[in-house]
Amino acid sequence: MKIYIIGPPGSGKTTLARILAQKYNTTAYELDCLVYDDNNNHIKRTDEVIMQLFDEILNKDSWIIEDVGRKKFNKGLIYCNKIYYLKINKFRVYIRGIKRWIRQRLGKEKYNYPPTFLAVFDMLRIIKKYFKNEREKLKILEEYPEKLIYLKNKDLQVLHKTK
Repeated sequence: MKIYIIGPPGSGKTTLARILAQKYNTTAYELDCLVYDDNNNHIKRTDEVIMQLFDEILNKDSWIIEDVGRKKFNKGLIYCNKIYYLKINKFRVYIRGIKRWIRQRLGKEKYNYPPTFLAVFDMLRIIKKYFKNEREKLKILEEYPEKLIYLKNKDLQVLHKTK
């Protein structure tokens, strides 16, 4: 099974990836961790290194990848069996992002990079940019109608309860 999960920051991509990875006995990959080296002060990797790591994942027998739908990773859309697009209300995503940041600051949630004040503003900027470009992402995904599954917030709540 090869699954690509796309959605805005804070939409539940990582949680869904973990649930599906357990169900299908495979590995889930956060593509943010390819872009940024969290073992090295969250430094951005070069495009060459990023694409080498991405190709290594794509060449595996099974995988689940999750991302915000960056163009550089569109190759994954070709190789996957299913694409889950998390269609979450913009206001809800902002609220979830702020709540996540607070949980991380309090040490109640794992994070890939320190939850500084600068980080929360950067996250809000990324969410804004995501929704500004959402139509473009959806247009690309519509090229794969046989693979594409839209999940709304209520669908994700059901999945979380059954894990």
